[in-house]
Amino acid sequence: MANSSRLSSAHAILLATHLCAAGDVSRLPQVQAQYPRSLPLERVLRIILTFLPESTAPQSYTPVLQELLEGHPSQTDGDEIDASPVNNFSEAAAKKRVRTLRLLPLKYHDDEDSQDPTDLLTQFLIHRAYRIDLETALQPLILDLLLPFYQRLPTVRTWLISSLLPLLRLNYEYYPSPDETFSLDILESMDSHTAINVLLSMTGAQKNSMDLVTNLRKILGPWMYGSNRSKRRRLNQAAEANSISLSQVSAPQHDKNISGWQYVNEWLLARSLVDYESTVNAFLNWDGPEDADLGGFEEGEQKYDCDVSKDLTIRYGQSGLAVIYTTPDTSKSCLEGSIKVLARVAKLLSLEDHLFISPDSSTLPTVTFDASQISSSSRVSLLQNALLVTSNPLTSPSASAVSFLSAILFSIKTLAELGHSITCRTAANICLHSNQDTQLHELRDIVSSIVRQTKFRHDWRDVRQQILWLQHWGSAKTEGNESSLPGHGLFWRVSRDVVEAEILKAFLEIKEYNLAVDIYINSKTALCSAQIEEAVKEAIFTTYDNASNGNRTRGGMKRAYDILQAFQSHFPESVSFKEIRALISATHALSFYSLTLQHNVPFQPVSIRVHPDPLSLIEKVLDQNPKAYTKVDDLLEIGRNLVAAGFSSRLSSSDDLFIPSISEGDAVVTAERRIMSLAISSALSSNDFGTAYSYILTRLTPPSLLSTSSPLTNPAVRDDISWRAVYSAGRYRDPVLSSSASLQAQITQLSQRMELLSLALILAPSPDPLPEILGAWRRCDEEMNGLRTREAEEEDLWDTKGDNLSSVPGGFGPTDSEQDAYETKKHHARRARAHHNRLNAEEAPMGLFEVARGAALALHKNAFPLSGATTAADGQPSSSSHDRSLSQDSTEERVRKRDVVSNMVTGGLVSGIGWVLGAQPVNR
Repeated sequence: MANSSRLSSAHAILLATHLCAAGDVSRLPQVQAQYPRSLPLERVLRIILTFLPESTAPQSYTPVLQELLEGHPSQTDGDEIDASPVNNFSEAAAKKRVRTLRLLPLKYHDDEDSQDPTDLLTQFLIHRAYRIDLETALQPLILDLLLPFYQRLPTVRTWLISSLLPLLRLNYEYYPSPDETFSLDILESMDSHTAINVLLSMTGAQKNSMDLVTNLRKILGPWMYGSNRSKRRRLNQAAEANSISLSQVSAPQHDKNISGWQYVNEWLLARSLVDYESTVNAFLNWDGPEDADLGGFEEGEQKYDCDVSKDLTIRYGQSGLAVIYTTPDTSKSCLEGSIKVLARVAKLLSLEDHLFISPDSSTLPTVTFDASQISSSSRVSLLQNALLVTSNPLTSPSASAVSFLSAILFSIKTLAELGHSITCRTAANICLHSNQDTQLHELRDIVSSIVRQTKFRHDWRDVRQQILWLQHWGSAKTEGNESSLPGHGLFWRVSRDVVEAEILKAFLEIKEYNLAVDIYINSKTALCSAQIEEAVKEAIFTTYDNASNGNRTRGGMKRAYDILQAFQSHFPESVSFKEIRALISATHALSFYSLTLQHNVPFQPVSIRVHPDPLSLIEKVLDQNPKAYTKVDDLLEIGRNLVAAGFSSRLSSSDDLFIPSISEGDAVVTAERRIMSLAISSALSSNDFGTAYSYILTRLTPPSLLSTSSPLTNPAVRDDISWRAVYSAGRYRDPVLSSSASLQAQITQLSQRMELLSLALILAPSPDPLPEILGAWRRCDEEMNGLRTREAEEEDLWDTKGDNLSSVPGGFGPTDSEQDAYETKKHHARRARAHHNRLNAEEAPMGLFEVARGAALALHKNAFPLSGATTAADGQPSSSSHDRSLSQDSTEERVRKRDVVSNMVTGGLVSGIGWVLGAQPVNR
């Protein structure tokens, strides 16, 4: 064996490289001790780093490293080292071989953790670790390499905890994979943002809700332990140069621990949007940045100082509150998770006394807190990118923030029990940023949603208490009509009276009439009488407007009628309820008729309320229902009810007839006149002149012409309707009667028409239509004269035929003397009639007064044949007079009435025409 004591410096170096290459490093301390000048510690470590195989078990050379550091080799000086492998090289050859050696530097090219150039072992160990991972990927060997030294080397300890420990847990403990493993180079090349996304995004690979907690505590926690390493800072600065994160805005730039953990808070907030369950589980089982499993390598060392630790806890709690606000899920499990997260945050920050909700709480709490800071928040405060800002009053952990959020969650829980689910963000927006109208709209939506839940049976007394609590959260300022304190209540801007009114409407909609009467009528503590009446009225109209059938025994109309029945007895003097009853009665009566509006839209009750002229619906009824005019009493009752319902101001048929200040009684008279006019027109359209004539005489004749006044004739009310209907009937000409009826029937109808025209003269409210009416009457008079002439001719012809006895079988003709006497008598009769006609037929008057006088005279003699007995030219009663005398007992009352009508019409006609002309009556 060659003696190594005769080796040159170059041979000593070659011998050290040979020992390392052969894996026999136990002699290195001895060689280094013999040739300290040729083999200083740095060169020996570089030789080991370069030539010792990375697969060599660290246990075989860590003792050697310790001996090298201590400078006391374990071998004795008497032990000789076998130098035969290098003795064959000459000095020149040895030097040449040494010059060709490419020893690796101790400092890893991308490592800046060791700032002390004299810390050779730290540089060697970290570089050796990278070499082992690169060549073998056997990361447990790295742990064996570092274990003997980490306790006395702080940099190595930090690197072990922040780099190697997360890597070992990823690759070998939690996410082992034969195909894909993380390397040191990959992990160490990540900045904080990237590493947090990568390490935490592996959550859920095993579908375990504890995965995220494990990653936070055992992988991310150790990795974040090295956030202050120089390499990490350099990587983070490069990343920050490319993008600005919320964490850099909200975290102090001098403390990268806070900045890095703020990335974690952001990640948790974003994660909650897609996996709320695992995020909730993380908050419930992880205590924040200080809850990190460092594998026991920290040896009781405090991770962060007190100020940093407190700040990190506060920011972690803020992220928990932010997660609650941002969740879009409204399920029961999500709500329970939010309540648990809030309780957890309050416990971490020692704010449990300000909680008003717990997972098992059921009683309605009284929420009291200082809302001044909360009320200063804006809508921007609820945006996702603002929830983690430290100045956000909603999420920055404080007593008011915890109290407010607990009240919001209890409100959501209460609404969920009522069957109406909303998100936390929506509830906060309603409370803080909605005006009174918006809050009222939301309240109505909630009440409507509860009412629509037919599958659930609610105790509406409890529902009322819950809704009232939502309005004020049990705050002290709730007496009377006062609103709750600002910010204290989900609907604090809506007054108590309005909330009670909405609840009352809900009671009525679900048919809880007895409960509504008991709470709002009998107790007399919730609302005053006027407010109750208005709420009931609105509820009735809502149901009425939604009804599809006007029959009050069906559907919405029945419900509206039931509500009216339940409350009208408690408001006997209510004008509104009387109007509603009349409206329902009118609607019910209309439902029995077929009625279709424009564009084939079927009639619905709301059509009355929205129609500009409800009475025109009766005209449509008459047009669409044959013989409906015969039920004039029903139609009149509908009109009266429409007036009683408050539609009197819209009953005018034209704008020029509109009277803004008209009493109800006058409105009823006007409506009845209009309905009768419509019924008369409908009868005439159906060629039923007799019914129209009967309606006029019995319902439109003025009281001055009748012994008893008609309800339709009120002289105090301007009447511009009746005369038109009467005039229209007077101008009517039956096409069937004029062509095929008997002469007597034509005379009868013509006389009736003349009677109606004379009545139209009396009813006309102004002199404008008088010439037209008189013209029509004169044409009828001329036609009557023609018919009378025809009647006389027919009588003469009949008499001639009757006197001609020769035409009778077996009869004998008159003698010459008898024939002369008969012709003489007949001649005298003709002369008498001619004289009588000349007396009655005045010459055509030249002025309006003469026309009226002539019309009145003819009207007295022709239009009312029942006024007196008509005599023949010979002074004998006519056949018609004889017939009337025979039936005088049976028709005495009718004849007397017609006589009275004749006299009144004639006298009224003359006086009316005189009024037109300005003439003074004779008695003046």
